[in-house]
Amino acid sequence: MVVPGSAVEEREFRGWLLEKLGQYLRRPPADIDISVPFAEYGIDSVAALSIFGDIEDAFGLYLEPTVAWDHPTVQSLARYLASESARSATGPLTQAPYGEPIGGNQAGGDPSDPRDTPGTAGWTRNTPGGGPR
Repeated sequence: MVVPGSAVEEREFRGWLLEKLGQYLRRPPADIDISVPFAEYGIDSVAALSIFGDIEDAFGLYLEPTVAWDHPTVQSLARYLASESARSATGPLTQAPYGEPIGGNQAGGDPSDPRDTPGTAGWTRNTPGGGPR
């Protein structure tokens, strides 16, 4: 896994993706053309989601499933991953997967309220039994 706060360059993502695709396709990475769509290599949605899980594990980047449609080649996906890596390295994460806020008072919570600890902003107010403030 990549150290938080450090960006990974496009060439590193490209090399990693070529290695991973080589494993999935059982071919040498040198035989994979970075401009050929994944679908032409037989990578289906199940394999793409598996690769996305590998990307999350290796680099700490969460990817929406639609990214495979928007970036269907090694070249395009590596460029996208590098931009996401740079973005996440330059500032604090403000959104968790699926748009759920993370941290203190990003959802309008009160940081002095013990019920609004990081990662729970607004939780007490929006759940049964949380009650009014």
